[in-house]
Amino acid sequence: MRILFYTIIVAVSFLAGSCNLNSNYQSKENNGYQLGVIDSLSLKNVKLPEKVTNQHIEDGKQAVKMAATLENKVLELECLIRLFRLQIKAENFNEALETGNQALELANKIGIKESLAEVHSLLGKNYYHLAVFHKAFENLDIALKLFKELDDTTNVQDVMNMQGNIYFSFNDYDMAYSYYRENLELSKVREDNIAIAKALTNIGIVYSGWSYEEGLPEDSITYLRNEAIECINNALLFSNKTEEKILTSEILFNLADVYRNSGDLANALSVIHEAMVLSEGLSDRVTIWASISYSNILIDLDSINKAQEILENTLKLADESSLLETMIKIHSKLSWIYREKGDYENAFYHLNQYSELSSSIFNIDHKKQIDAIKVASDMEAEEKEAEIEQQQLYYQSTIIIFLLISVIIIVFLFYSRLRHRTANTDLENKLLNERLETRNRELTTRIMALIQRNEVEREIVQKLNTLKQKLKVENQKEIQDIIRSLSFKQNDQLWKEFEIRFESVHHDFFSKLSRMYPELTTNEKRLCSFLYLDMSSKDISAITGQSIRALNVARTRLRKRFDLTNDSLSLSAFLNSL
Repeated sequence: MRILFYTIIVAVSFLAGSCNLNSNYQSKENNGYQLGVIDSLSLKNVKLPEKVTNQHIEDGKQAVKMAATLENKVLELECLIRLFRLQIKAENFNEALETGNQALELANKIGIKESLAEVHSLLGKNYYHLAVFHKAFENLDIALKLFKELDDTTNVQDVMNMQGNIYFSFNDYDMAYSYYRENLELSKVREDNIAIAKALTNIGIVYSGWSYEEGLPEDSITYLRNEAIECINNALLFSNKTEEKILTSEILFNLADVYRNSGDLANALSVIHEAMVLSEGLSDRVTIWASISYSNILIDLDSINKAQEILENTLKLADESSLLETMIKIHSKLSWIYREKGDYENAFYHLNQYSELSSSIFNIDHKKQIDAIKVASDMEAEEKEAEIEQQQLYYQSTIIIFLLISVIIIVFLFYSRLRHRTANTDLENKLLNERLETRNRELTTRIMALIQRNEVEREIVQKLNTLKQKLKVENQKEIQDIIRSLSFKQNDQLWKEFEIRFESVHHDFFSKLSRMYPELTTNEKRLCSFLYLDMSSKDISAITGQSIRALNVARTRLRKRFDLTNDSLSLSAFLNSL
């Protein structure tokens, strides 16, 4: 069939050339070249070049045009997907997005599930590199469902790895770790060295991220960082078995970061030099990340001027490549450097850039969309699993009925129906309980994330207060306005988001509380919701902005309203018993 197909292409191309429809097809020599290009770029299993050049991109565009001229939609889609992959690897993410949208439109028209899954997967990766995380997760979730239906384990792993990366970008280490750990287990079964190396690296980075959590004892911090180093070193062993230089470079600069975090600057410097040499000329994105790691090490070595020079050059490259998440890290570092050097004007400029980019990329509404997609997918998966279990139960009952129908048909039918009904009821109760537990866990996790974000914003306010004292009086007003805006936004937005999430899980709590105790004020009802979740005064204070002392007074007042004379019964236990 393929020989016949190519024969038709040659014939059509020859006729097109003889009719002078396109000057590119005028000679037999050029026809042969174009057919070779379209053939190589439309084959799914042909490996991408290690370094994508402008010529590769132009050949890809030419193949798409030729496939469109031949009016072969399937071939045109394959060429578009190939071009999409080339543009992503060349890190032309904005141009790749346009190609991806064309491929998606064509894939939806044709209806080939494999191609549709691939396009959504590539769009997810492209949006991830553009730091449009909610759209990235949305496309990846669609791709994941399609790949699972196709039983394509390799691509399932790849998509899950990207979803883990998105959660990691929002510092949701627990969710990221769950994706990476499952990915590692699947990779080991398939003995996929590249996938194993990626999973181990990501797990190592999560260990490193956990080591920065507040309140950890020193031995726990040391343990987590040692685990991070061990994981990433193991990832390097698997990566060295492949020919993926970019992957090895990424692993090396992550290893350098962990060494630096552990205080081992000698190893960090050695590893980052190796990463920079290996990645040179292969990937601007990897070069940028390696440069950031190198500048961090230079800062620790008190080479601030050199670090500043590297970061400013790297910022230009990141801006040209539209790597917004990377630009956030660079602006943050440059703000710190300028502040240390006493250049508060530039420090404030980079701090402002950092704040604006952070707000646009790590938008809380985008995180809500990601969480909503995740919850919906999990619920859909649970429903499908329940449906399969019900079908299995039905088949088992049918077999039993068939074997015993001649003996006690009437009795057995009655018993079977009763058991079936009971099983369905138990299953529904179990699913309801599991969903409630899941949503409670998600609520608690989100609350902690909100508290952490609030702490970060408070730290920014403190730093701005410090900065304000060092500025001229006429410049202090703008800083004070920012401080006032941040302070208001903290408590107001934090409470609104908590209230929405709490009511979505415990929708009848406030109505029941109002019926039983109508005299309660709004603030007292809010305090009751926190106590219902058994939150500490410290965490409640982080959300409401009230002092611990004021909260203790409010607790005492609540006990009087509820007429709780038994000191052994806590408010949390009482509220949960309503």
